[in-house]
Amino acid sequence: MTKYANCVIDPKQAPVWEAPDRSRTVSPLIGPDECGAEEMVTGLWILRPGEQSEADIHPDAAEIYFVVCGEGRLLLGDEEYTVGKGMTIYIPRGVVHQTFNDGDDDLGYYFIFAPPPTGPSRQEAENWTKIQ
Repeated sequence: MTKYANCVIDPKQAPVWEAPDRSRTVSPLIGPDECGAEEMVTGLWILRPGEQSEADIHPDAAEIYFVVCGEGRLLLGDEEYTVGKGMTIYIPRGVVHQTFNDGDDDLGYYFIFAPPPTGPSRQEAENWTKIQ
């Protein structure tokens, strides 16, 4: 039996959850449920063209985005930034943030929380649907 097989994650094999309004998906990749990681949570987050996320805040966890595809706008507090593939964004704990996909392609983030935020998961909080 392998000891670390759950630590090598293929995103093609990970579950995909879709928001009720079908505007975005999230695939949890690393965390307590996925591989026993207690100190961080990571995954892929995709916002479809023409959509925007809800304003979000994590009072107890910093977050990092690495833009894996697309381009759009990101609000951090009251400041607006253009983001695109290859960029990295640091969101300090307690900062309101919101993403807008003004492009024709999906806007995707690989996200990292450290430490994991407390409270219910996004899927549970918003009744997301498992689509894969």
